[in-house]
Amino acid sequence: MKNTDKKRRDFIKGATGFSIVALASGAGIYFAPKLKANTPLLRPPGAVDEEEFLKMCIKCGQCLQVCPYDSIKLEDIDGGASMGMAYIEPNERGCYLCEAFPCILACPTGALDHEKDSIKFIHMGVAVVANLNGCLAIDNKKVPDSAIDRIYDHTKVLSSKERKERKVHISSSDSEKEKLQKKVLEKLEKFRGENCTICADMCPFIPDNSLAITMIKKGDGYMPEIKEACNGCGACAELCPTQVIKIIPRQNYAQVYKKGGNV
Repeated sequence: MKNTDKKRRDFIKGATGFSIVALASGAGIYFAPKLKANTPLLRPPGAVDEEEFLKMCIKCGQCLQVCPYDSIKLEDIDGGASMGMAYIEPNERGCYLCEAFPCILACPTGALDHEKDSIKFIHMGVAVVANLNGCLAIDNKKVPDSAIDRIYDHTKVLSSKERKERKVHISSSDSEKEKLQKKVLEKLEKFRGENCTICADMCPFIPDNSLAITMIKKGDGYMPEIKEACNGCGACAELCPTQVIKIIPRQNYAQVYKKGGNV
């Protein structure tokens, strides 16, 4: 058995699944070929083209249930016809491109394409620096405590003590989900009070995140440069202390950066 397959099964085994039929019935599922979201949303890894996604997603919530980082949400009533469909809000929690991609495996309809369960096939969108003047690295500013504390506040697996003390405790009794999310915070802690390179150093793109984003010299400081391998996972947008990085869903590097890049 492949190691990746085992990890997928472990994630799904530990998740509390929804009843697909019951939830789909409650959400009023139907397959209208012209359904479209009001605004572009960042879909989970492996999502098929938007029009097909809107026809194929049955709003079952299985991808949400198995996501080890709590990255996936379901659209609320503001989503209109797409209410209940899976999406990611990167400013709140990006996708960390976990090796197993359990969300793809869990999708019962193929709205998350089972053939695209590898990092090389994941093209969710692309990152842009929306306000370069707000980047801490440009002026060699230190990462404030508030930027790190914000991530503690929206990490769901923490105990009240961990959240209050701003310190995680990883134990052998922790679930794989708890360990993964706490490791993000452990790594992030190293930037507290240091010069900011969070977007580049915390990028989860493997095996080489410098292919997706890197820091380059800009005047007396530095700036993030989005590279061709960026797949729009949104981790940089979530972790950026000033949240000047935004994700453009359903676009790729060539589509955005031939038009100028920073928006």
